[in-house]
Amino acid sequence: MTLDTLGRARWLQLSPLLDELLDLEPTARLARLAELRAADPALAQDLTQMLAQDASLQAEGFLAQPAAEALQGAMQELDAAGPDLAGQALGPYVLERELGQGGMGAVWLARRADGRFEGQVAVKFLKTALFGAGARFGTLGGDHAGSRFAREGQILARLSHPHIARLLDAGVFEGQQPYLVLEYVDGQPIDRYCEQHQLGVEARVRLFLDVLSAVAHAHSRLILHRDLKPTNILVNADGQVKLLDFGIAKLLDDAGNPDATRMTELTQRVGSAFTPQYAAPEQVQLLEVTTATDVYALGVLLYVLLGGRHPTADATQKQLDRLKALVELTPKRLSEAAAQHPEGPLRAEAKRLRGDLDTILAKALKKAPTERYPNAQALADDLQHWLAHEPISARPDSRWYVASRFVRRHRAAVAATSVALLALVSLTIFSVLEAHRAERAEHQAEERRQQSDDLLAYMLGDFADKLRPIGKLDLLDSIGGRALKHLTAEAPTHASERLNRAKALTVIGEVRVTRRELDAALDALRPAQALLEGDAPSPDMVVDWYKAQGAAHFWAGQAAYVARKMEPVGQNWKRYLASAERLLSLRPDDAQAVVEVSSARSALGSLALRQGRLPEAVESFKASVAMKRRAMAGMGAEQQASLGTDLASSLSWLGQSQLYGGHLNEAIEAWQQSIAELSRASMGKPPTASARYNEAISRNWLAEALLEAGLVVDARQEVERATTMLRGLIESDVSNRSWQITLLQARHMALEVSPLDAPALLKELERLVHDLAAFEASASARRVHDHIRAARLKVRLAQGAARERAMEDLRSLRLRLNQELDANPGQMTSARSLARIDLDLLSYAEPAKLQSTCELALEDTQRLQAAVRVDYVITAYWRELQRCEAAKHLTPSVEDARSWLASSKCGVLCTQTR
Repeated sequence: MTLDTLGRARWLQLSPLLDELLDLEPTARLARLAELRAADPALAQDLTQMLAQDASLQAEGFLAQPAAEALQGAMQELDAAGPDLAGQALGPYVLERELGQGGMGAVWLARRADGRFEGQVAVKFLKTALFGAGARFGTLGGDHAGSRFAREGQILARLSHPHIARLLDAGVFEGQQPYLVLEYVDGQPIDRYCEQHQLGVEARVRLFLDVLSAVAHAHSRLILHRDLKPTNILVNADGQVKLLDFGIAKLLDDAGNPDATRMTELTQRVGSAFTPQYAAPEQVQLLEVTTATDVYALGVLLYVLLGGRHPTADATQKQLDRLKALVELTPKRLSEAAAQHPEGPLRAEAKRLRGDLDTILAKALKKAPTERYPNAQALADDLQHWLAHEPISARPDSRWYVASRFVRRHRAAVAATSVALLALVSLTIFSVLEAHRAERAEHQAEERRQQSDDLLAYMLGDFADKLRPIGKLDLLDSIGGRALKHLTAEAPTHASERLNRAKALTVIGEVRVTRRELDAALDALRPAQALLEGDAPSPDMVVDWYKAQGAAHFWAGQAAYVARKMEPVGQNWKRYLASAERLLSLRPDDAQAVVEVSSARSALGSLALRQGRLPEAVESFKASVAMKRRAMAGMGAEQQASLGTDLASSLSWLGQSQLYGGHLNEAIEAWQQSIAELSRASMGKPPTASARYNEAISRNWLAEALLEAGLVVDARQEVERATTMLRGLIESDVSNRSWQITLLQARHMALEVSPLDAPALLKELERLVHDLAAFEASASARRVHDHIRAARLKVRLAQGAARERAMEDLRSLRLRLNQELDANPGQMTSARSLARIDLDLLSYAEPAKLQSTCELALEDTQRLQAAVRVDYVITAYWRELQRCEAAKHLTPSVEDARSWLASSKCGVLCTQTR
């Protein structure tokens, strides 16, 4: 059965149904065929024959030959990427796994392997048999297929936009197998992203404007997408939109290009490769397509995002009925659809959709292309007008409508203008009262300024306190940015005004620190600190004053901490503690004052831990834990549950400090208490995702302490629980990078306590390293400490040449750690990892290489000297230097390190005989 035999109209009817069937599992496919057969037996018969031809081709080994053979000159035809392609080379790329298949091709995840740069890409292969002689349903030759696929490459090459996945490379092997190398986008379909992040109407519109920007860019280059749908529009973890798959895009200027005309003809012959749910009426009716065709699909998408349902397809079950509804059915108004949504923010904001948004969507979804917006930019313009409360083009420009938009956009200005006009008339009529009215106007202006300050303080103060627990503080960023100049323009005279302005400035600083805009954060935080300098001006302001003062100091310190400037961190956090202790001295029975002191102690403890001052860190965290327990004693159950999460965090930090210092029993007890506090905080209600994540972290740390104490079985149980919790969290949100990182660490710990033999563990380790590399390809930095753990484990498990390669990896990672310590002296995590590397290099060094290994290890003594007899890992490294002749004159001595470890109860590493 060929395309010529079928006829153009019949093929256009069958193609989308065939794509649908090919994507279904066998059982679901049979059920769908039965449904189609009941409606149209002849159509079902044609589809059955096509599916049989496809099955026959698969049985003959169609699409099974590896891509690498093309590079070796031995491949005759590579039609698609099959399951056996994993690990095969394709030019400078290595194929890893199939991401999916569509009607026109298969897409594989690959990584660059020639050393020029690291990263993941998506490789798209064309199913050439779709058009080859004797293939499923066509007579179009393979050269046409190659031309069509090359066309996609030409289209993508003309596009350069931050919201369009970039074309990186392209090729055709043996004139048979075309492929494109595209930017790999690790994200979620836009509809799923909006649902999971519970975005409101305005946030969804702003996200959709990024989509429109990408499509408008394509339209400006005379390129039409024709398959806009959620799965072709991904949003990554940073909220960045990427538009994919111009595989059926059509160039609009093909008429003047003879070669392009032939390819356009090909496009028309297989042009029904659209997705029915997002197709425009003219596509179903086989009419000419234009930029307005994309506008219709965009309208459907925006309707789904804002209304929570499809504008025409939801009421029908059969595909043919859906296509009919697409052409004939007028959708409900958007606001009505949203009002009927069962849950989420859409129903709550349905009223906001009335009026202009209803009108915008109605125009985008007009059945006739000429009645829609002409292109994506025109649709974007109206949405921008809606956001700015300006008149939209889709509504007639009546005087009343334009005036109403103007008033809404400039309420304050209109109000002020009205007052001014009335005042002018009044002054003209009652000139004798001019002086009095001027004085009154000045007083009213002052009142208005005060009201403005009060409103701003509420928005950036009390209102911020309501947004902070639900993670929505960044909603105030726009307000804060515009308000910053006003808040720092002049020094207020009243204490209450100083307090309000300082609180508002601190919120601006907090948002900017969270976004890592550190210099901009300090532009707000330094004036806030200056406004709150000194003691509280009156007894009734004591609590608010010192809490605000402490908050400004904390966030100024946090900005320095993120910037790795430790001296100002300590200065600001000591000022934070002083403010909290001053408040507590004046309000000794105030639970909030106790909590503030506890939080300040935790902050200083984390700084001491980072800098390797472990006894100081332990004391700070112990004090923090004691203060939190004191505060909880006078609280109700709900307040105790809320503070219990913070208490669990302090206990976890305490456990880490005790572990580093070699106090294993105390560390184990601290993490067990941390887990118990998290369970208690969630008692009577399902634990939040944050609580489950914190528990997984504590169990990971607990497993590490148990392993070092020699309690391998207990450690295995804890890491299994942590891994299970993390996998469950990631299933609910695959974009959360923190969860993914912690899962990688838990999997590593699981290997260290696994009962498997060395060969099996090495195989699992390779999988873990592969997954780590895949994660890094889409991350901003290499996970150095995770690679160190992997290389150390491989040194322990491998033999011969494999062990030597792992030790070479450790030497390379050692150089990276030295660079980090050059940039951040005293960074405890890097110092401990460096000590572990040197410890392993010395422990496993062959006699012939001991001298060169000693020279490397001794280079690190100056960096690590201060932590000897403080941190047990660094002290164990120092003891291991006894193998080196040149270590006899070290201070402290190797014997000092050995004695300290012998008297310590820090577990396996301390009791090993050297």
